[in-house]
Amino acid sequence: MIEEETSSSEEQKDVKISRVGYIKMKRPGGKKWKATHCVLIGGSFYWYKTANSVDPIGGCDLNVCKIENNVTVGDKVCFSISNSEDNGELFVGYLTSETARESWVNSLEKNKELSPHPYPVREEGKTKKKNLINRTKNKLVSTTATSTFGKKVMKTILNEETATLLDALKKIVKKESGNTKRGEDLERNIIKIAVKSYMLIEEGKLNGEDFLKADAPLREAFELLSKCYNQRGRAKQEAFENALQKVETLLRQSEEIFTNILAPYLTTRNIYRVSSAFGSIADAKFLLRVFFDNELDEDLGKLIEAMDYYTQFHFN
Repeated sequence: MIEEETSSSEEQKDVKISRVGYIKMKRPGGKKWKATHCVLIGGSFYWYKTANSVDPIGGCDLNVCKIENNVTVGDKVCFSISNSEDNGELFVGYLTSETARESWVNSLEKNKELSPHPYPVREEGKTKKKNLINRTKNKLVSTTATSTFGKKVMKTILNEETATLLDALKKIVKKESGNTKRGEDLERNIIKIAVKSYMLIEEGKLNGEDFLKADAPLREAFELLSKCYNQRGRAKQEAFENALQKVETLLRQSEEIFTNILAPYLTTRNIYRVSSAFGSIADAKFLLRVFFDNELDEDLGKLIEAMDYYTQFHFN
């Protein structure tokens, strides 16, 4: 059976991440807007180049900063964070949705009242070997897989099709990156988060409908990936790349929703498991390389077939 993960007393006392998400920012003097992975923890705000980056490229303590909404930069309406003492600009963020921008500003303002916190350290445990999926199933069966939704989770997340999806995805990441550990970590992180999500549902802290919000963009991404697979060699290169860029955006949307649902209940290390899992595939350039690598074609076909199966299933 799968071994339960334990946390140190230091980690248990650690402040939990309040919010994560992608925000487009433009560095002072820069011309391009780039999506950055942002993390709000305690009274501090950090931004990273990608979801898998170990160290942030910037950060600030909110209690010594000024936050302004509805800041116009060119043709975009943004929010800004600046130093209260010298009014030096630290971060200018742009979100395509006004609702999303207002929500982020409210979260930042709320956390100004909290104590500053060092940026979270991403710690990964040792990769478990042997049949991780079977050990996970055994653990679930031996505990509380009794509710209707719990049984559906068992049948849909840890079934043969999901095992195929995870195995194909693991092999693709391993072959494309040349890093065996990266593929193993991806499988492990997905399964651990699935189990923890299941347990939160069983404990009544969350319900299935909470996860449907993250499921919608995930399904759309899978459906678009399937279309891309079937149109390889026929679609124009620009249209193909634009489609994969949309897939990246959809996967990031799903990641943000999913992470923020789980954030109040998980340790920092486990929150980063979500970022790591999504970050491995939510990359249009990575997907483009995979789609045109003949050595990956067999595994890619299995992955698309498993994604097609997933999109045909509906939670009731």
